[in-house]
Amino acid sequence: MGSIAARSAVKKNEGILQKLQNIKIGGGGKNGVKMKKRDMVFILRNLSILVDNGLSLPKGLETMVREKSLRKYQGLLETIKRRVENGDAFSDALALFPDTFSDIIVSQVRVGEKGGTIPATLERIMLQLENADNMRSKIIKKLAYPFMLVVAGTGSITFMLTYVIPTFQTIYEENGAKLPAVTELLISFGEFATNFGWLIVLAVVALVASVVYVRRVPAGRMWMDTWLLKVPMLGQWFKNIAVLQFMEVLGNLMESGFTVVEALVASGNSVGNRRVRKSIHEMREAMMRGEKFSNELQRHGDLFPPVVNQLVVVGEQTGTLAKTTEHIRAHLRREVETYTNVMVGTIEPVMTIGLACAIGTILLAIYLPMFDMIGAMNPEG
Repeated sequence: MGSIAARSAVKKNEGILQKLQNIKIGGGGKNGVKMKKRDMVFILRNLSILVDNGLSLPKGLETMVREKSLRKYQGLLETIKRRVENGDAFSDALALFPDTFSDIIVSQVRVGEKGGTIPATLERIMLQLENADNMRSKIIKKLAYPFMLVVAGTGSITFMLTYVIPTFQTIYEENGAKLPAVTELLISFGEFATNFGWLIVLAVVALVASVVYVRRVPAGRMWMDTWLLKVPMLGQWFKNIAVLQFMEVLGNLMESGFTVVEALVASGNSVGNRRVRKSIHEMREAMMRGEKFSNELQRHGDLFPPVVNQLVVVGEQTGTLAKTTEHIRAHLRREVETYTNVMVGTIEPVMTIGLACAIGTILLAIYLPMFDMIGAMNPEG
């Protein structure tokens, strides 16, 4: 009898794992409607609060349907509400919109339904999406200024080389001024940019196209992701982001009732870096053979920080691994934010000094001949 129940549980878990093979968080909705991540967070948060305070799920969904800010999702929400009112499970209703509600979200809701913890499950999913969105927003904000500096600096230097310097060159040639080496060098750069600028643009386009092509080929993407992890300073940053993605989903699934082995499939597929994803799949295969999670993390120590491994060891020993992932996630978020601040703090002054030197050199090249002309016009001075 026990063996029959065990086989049934295994088949059930295999079905869940099969559904988690292709992971998408957010995305497009049915009939082309795309749900923004912040809107999904808003829906999940409010549903969690309403249901947790005693309102039935259909009533909570009806409240979301009437929400004016969600008018563009009214058809989607109305369909889900109607299905739930007709007796369908909430998870089955969400599954009707696979491009909006990913397999991992549907599976967590299904587990929450069986455990009677829908409000807590919705809150966990909401926090996972919110944390990922907040981290992305912070990184973009931090890198926005250096990017704008590069664009503004490149535009200024290009304008000076292709327009300002040629204008002064004509004036100096008409007046027979002797040009210093730095001016002649920049004039040559300007002429090259004017005559062969299309080649530079073509080279940039070709480079971008090559990167896109390599990213689309599995072997090429694996090579590039592996290389990115080895870049000084940036490599550790990419590692922390990948491990954070992994731990966010792993911890969320374990808190929803999945075992480590079951959760490793979905959490591995949620990681963008293919090198880290491959290591996670290798860990899962080893754990299915009976290896411990902490031992596998240690074996892949080049990817997982020692702090993460030690916390997992403690979680295994105390039987609180799901709870321990909360501390791991908090630690990794701080690490990613710290590395981002360090990188931006290093890049900004270097770029500012470099831009100042470049513009200073151009101004020097422009005005040196002018000083010679003034000196020639006033030999007595």
